[in-house]
Amino acid sequence: MITNLKNKLKFIELVDKMNEIKRAIILQNGEQESDSEHSYHLAIMITIFISDFPEINELKAIKIALFHDLVEIFAWDTVIFDEKMTKTKKQREAKAVIELEKVLWKKDFKEIKKLILEYENKSSLEAEFVYELDKLQPMIKIVMEWWKTWKNYKINKDKLMKDKYKKITDKFWFREILKRYEKLADKKGVFYFDK
Repeated sequence: MITNLKNKLKFIELVDKMNEIKRAIILQNGEQESDSEHSYHLAIMITIFISDFPEINELKAIKIALFHDLVEIFAWDTVIFDEKMTKTKKQREAKAVIELEKVLWKKDFKEIKKLILEYENKSSLEAEFVYELDKLQPMIKIVMEWWKTWKNYKINKDKLMKDKYKKITDKFWFREILKRYEKLADKKGVFYFDK
């Protein structure tokens, strides 16, 4: 017998709303990447890189990847260079956690909430690992799509890369990947430069 079936089904229905949350990344077909697509791509990246990090709990990292943006169902995605949005990000997401708790039975939500907060605070090795991959994923996606996200939002290359290098360290060797995609972005001409 499945326990708390009503709440579990409610959660499954709620998670579907992540398809409606559109991120800043513009895909080649002109549509915006959804939170669902982002979380799935991030979970795949974890399964690809995890073999190099035996000290990291793979299941926990995947759960963090799948749950870390749940708050955006109520708080929406924050475009990193939208100053108004970034100023209110923490408050909006804290309120969103409360909203998620209202919708879901607290006992069922306990582990998910713990993982979301771990991610936000980078308070475990798994959370740090996912955080850095989460900051790397848009770079890979934008370059891979050979598209105009940065130009569309007028995100200056120097400002963008300064932010990326601040968030992506050498701890997991992800800077090497960041540098590779920076070169590719330059080669493909997908960066935005102020005139």
